[in-house]
Amino acid sequence: MSDSPPEESGPEVPQPEEPLVEDASPEEEDETFQEPDNQPIRHEMATSRQEWQERRQSLDDLYADELSSPGTRDLSGRVSNRVKKGNLWFAQGDIHVGQGRPQPTATINELTETEIADLRRTLVPTQSQTEIRRLLDSQRLILLGGAAETGKATTALAALLDWGGRVSWIMPYGASTPNPRDWKLESGHGYLLDLVDTPNAVDRVTTSLKRAGVNADYRVIVLVPEHIQSSIAPVIEHDPPPNRRIFTKHLSVQASGARLAVDDQQILDEELRALSAPWQVVELVRQVAATMESDSPIETMLNRRFHRMRAKVGENLEKRRPTLGRCFMTSIAVLHGLPEAEISGAALALAERLDEKWRRDHSPKSVQLWENLPAWLKYVDAEATPAGPGGGRSIKLRRPELAAVMLRVIWEDQPTIRDSLVDWLIWLGGEGSWHTKIKVGHAVGKLATFDFSLVNERFLEVWSRSRRSRDHQLAALALEAAAENPSMTRRVHLHLDSMIHGNDAKKAIAIRAYASSVGLSAPDQALAAFRTLVLSRGVKFHRDVAQSIAYLYRRNTAPTIMNHLADWVRDGGAVGRRGAALAFGRLVALPVSSPERPHPSDLDPHPSLVMLWRNALSYEEEGGLVVPESWDLLLNEWLRHYGERPTVREITDQIFSLTDARNAERALLYLRLWRHHGEISAELHHHLRQLVHRS
Repeated sequence: MSDSPPEESGPEVPQPEEPLVEDASPEEEDETFQEPDNQPIRHEMATSRQEWQERRQSLDDLYADELSSPGTRDLSGRVSNRVKKGNLWFAQGDIHVGQGRPQPTATINELTETEIADLRRTLVPTQSQTEIRRLLDSQRLILLGGAAETGKATTALAALLDWGGRVSWIMPYGASTPNPRDWKLESGHGYLLDLVDTPNAVDRVTTSLKRAGVNADYRVIVLVPEHIQSSIAPVIEHDPPPNRRIFTKHLSVQASGARLAVDDQQILDEELRALSAPWQVVELVRQVAATMESDSPIETMLNRRFHRMRAKVGENLEKRRPTLGRCFMTSIAVLHGLPEAEISGAALALAERLDEKWRRDHSPKSVQLWENLPAWLKYVDAEATPAGPGGGRSIKLRRPELAAVMLRVIWEDQPTIRDSLVDWLIWLGGEGSWHTKIKVGHAVGKLATFDFSLVNERFLEVWSRSRRSRDHQLAALALEAAAENPSMTRRVHLHLDSMIHGNDAKKAIAIRAYASSVGLSAPDQALAAFRTLVLSRGVKFHRDVAQSIAYLYRRNTAPTIMNHLADWVRDGGAVGRRGAALAFGRLVALPVSSPERPHPSDLDPHPSLVMLWRNALSYEEEGGLVVPESWDLLLNEWLRHYGERPTVREITDQIFSLTDARNAERALLYLRLWRHHGEISAELHHHLRQLVHRS
């Protein structure tokens, strides 16, 4: 996940309670979900914060084998990192319940001078680039097809730059289908549009582009899947440049004048043959340049890369001793960093499953259980670390990046155990601790980056037929982990968009999955989906939505969130007010204010803050406030900063300028109580009391 976790946690807080939803028959479609029992919001937020931190650490561990340095991934990744700076173009109508806010359909990001210079310095020309450039003189619209992650975007951008000198990248927003009729495209400008993940939309979008561009002097290249056909515009098939040429070109830029020894070049050629994407070659160049600068051996650097590690894991899997070593390897690949008892227990459970299958298919030979832990640790190059008196031991790989490599090799290269592995993962996720749940969900998400369709069938669909809250959390964790791979993010968006329109279990999964980098990459889409559920599905999803909104809250998303919650209060009726109150209560109960996640009192005054506060302080059901702690939050998270924060003073004075008799009476009661206990000064008590009386 590209987002940063909250600040380091303080004292340990209790684990989340589960399940929140009762079990029922998988065939039952119209589930009656129950909200969890009320618990103090501060306790809930502290628990959530700890889980957010653990999820972030789990994802970092899971992707340790392929995390590249900032700025070294392909141009697509670098432009995506600044996508928020692009212009947002909105759909004509709103597809969600009520009026709502229009969702952006695309971001248009012009390449900077630095990006253009970098592209030109490192470009490896291709035949497809030459052919596209020739067609651009006469064709306003061209489709460029080819396999994913083969450098199509770089080729297209280079051709557009040769044609016009200025170029922008049009990126679909979340799961939205781009609508060219809404765009203001400039004459003399080149545009790149990526529709690789939505092949069914190619004809519709390109037809709109064709019509919109009849009288305009601009050019558009659309990236599409390989082997696609079109009657609307010419299709060019991309020819990827050889990895060796990409490597040589980039190395000449990053390490100008450096020369590789013959032996080093030979082993690098072997590594290059194993790479499948240009961005992987660029990352290898970065590592080679850094290694040469530090005068370290190239061989040592290569031993820490994926393909060498994969070969080593494969060799270990061929070993017959220890007998249960492979089961232990599988267990630590999923549960790396957890207590020894959990990892060893999970390994034995997998061994028993495999043994049962073997005896059923072959002979009654039983699994060998008498083996010692040191043999297992040596087999996977791990260590058991004491956690302190009475705390047992945790097991960690000496090279954490090996966990994801092991997982991939076992999944891809051991098809005979795949069914047992699926059953084991589903069992483990359903029965283990909440730490295990996070690890299992993320491991399944990593598997989805290898084969999304298979994982969807064997895991996601199974979990989405369940009514257990834990199963929904597992599915959401899997989607969160899959979206960490930049090439999978849009596919996850599209999957969540379909889940929002599915059964209640799928809706619950989508709500939780949006509380991740997926939602942060398209907050308007996530909030529009939340609006649909809050306003149309009763109260069953309100607390889950509120929790997810709290996760999405950041300095840059705060205005968007406040705008949406204000819409719920104004236009959503009773359910909208209830949903907004629950969500806003969690925002003001954030346990720690940080530069990335400032408390609302640290921000400039938002026009809707008064409305949101008043709603949270007054909305009732069954004779009680839906946010019982709202007045306590007003005192402890807001009024305590009255003297030093201008936002607090401005908003507080408006909050207490009440016109409703019932709320005025409640405000006077709390002011009297706070003054009696010395919570506020006599001066502030008098000032706020006067505001209430004047209104």
